[in-house]
Amino acid sequence: MSDLSKAYEPQSVESKWYEFWLKRECFTADPARVSPTRPAYSIVIPPPNVTGVLTLGHVLNNTIQDILARKARMDGKEVLWLPGTDHAGIATQNVVEKTLKKAGEIKHRDDLGREALVARIWEWKDKYGGIILKQLRALGASCDWTRTRFTMDPEYSRCVQKVFVDLYKKGLIYRGMRMVNWCPASLTALSDEEVVMKEQKGFMYHFRVEVAELPGTFLTIATTRPETIPADTAVAVNPKDPRYQHLIGKHVYRALPLDLPMEQRRIPIIADDYVTFDFGTGVLKVTPAHDKADYEIGLRHKLPVIDILTPDGKMTSDAGAELAGLDRFVARKRSME
Repeated sequence: MSDLSKAYEPQSVESKWYEFWLKRECFTADPARVSPTRPAYSIVIPPPNVTGVLTLGHVLNNTIQDILARKARMDGKEVLWLPGTDHAGIATQNVVEKTLKKAGEIKHRDDLGREALVARIWEWKDKYGGIILKQLRALGASCDWTRTRFTMDPEYSRCVQKVFVDLYKKGLIYRGMRMVNWCPASLTALSDEEVVMKEQKGFMYHFRVEVAELPGTFLTIATTRPETIPADTAVAVNPKDPRYQHLIGKHVYRALPLDLPMEQRRIPIIADDYVTFDFGTGVLKVTPAHDKADYEIGLRHKLPVIDILTPDGKMTSDAGAELAGLDRFVARKRSME
């Protein structure tokens, strides 16, 4: 008789029994078995990215789901624990692009074309995208692997579209203009969860605007992004600020663009509690299209939204002839010359 190991050796035990469970379809759900005495019970895995590996959070989350699924089976329920993977489009695209660039196949993704790039991304997913699922199997997760789903599966995508259209027709969702985290390199919106905010040292530019109803009276405004001045649709002050209370309801002439008639450059002076007394000059330029706080102010005061940036971060014609076509950082310096 061989000696017992002093420590537990999972590799000699767990893989054997896991294969035993799979061959006997212990985790495969069958709708035909559902009955009043054998109710259905299902859990859908919040799909992890195909580009990653299991994190401690994944392990904890899936362990809890596995416990619930196994307990439900012991209670005599017909259990479906549905496994799935998320496409992680941006992350996957970045990995594929870097690989192609390193191999010298492309200098930019546009060299390949959209259809060819998508094909290469799918090729990469098929080759490397199952890492997390393999890790879940190694952990003994009791998923119904016959029903594994990928968020870019055609049937899955079609189902999502159908649900969104149905919700839209019922008036439960709507489409509208709003602020997003936009990446000018990937040319796509980013989830708030994918954005790591960090403090930066910025430079405060100061400029003056004239009060339209009081010629010769000027307001000084401080901003870190003067290139967005052409998109200003108001200036805001705190309603309790004694320095500016008498100006609320009047107008100023927006500093840029210079090629607009003065009448079209008029924007209102509004009162909003968001503005603080001690930051800058106490006068805030409001740019609803390019700042989240300004966007909220714009909603409260029903301000127009002027977008002066192209998807790749250049200035549009609405920024005026002096800035149109310039990169936003170049336009930042040019606007203050």
